[in-house]
Amino acid sequence: MNVKDELLFDFSINMPRLLVSGKTCIIDNVKKIVFITENSIIVDNGKRFSAINGDRLRVKMIEEERMIVTGELLSIEFYPGKKGELHEE
Repeated sequence: MNVKDELLFDFSINMPRLLVSGKTCIIDNVKKIVFITENSIIVDNGKRFSAINGDRLRVKMIEEERMIVTGELLSIEFYPGKKGELHEE
């Protein structure tokens, strides 16, 4: 990946961006929360949806399109966005 592509990737505002470390997950570009329980959190990232699955999940912070989630993280899944939308990779 060249520098231009890396910068475009870093600043894409409609794509999922997650940083996972231990029992903490930072989700960027959160447009809205779709579903939230103790075992699953699904967010709309604009062009895609992100799902975090685990045990005892807790939202520690929501601020300026960023969410911090803690708990026992078991899996992360990505889903296509709304039908009829063009997806640019």
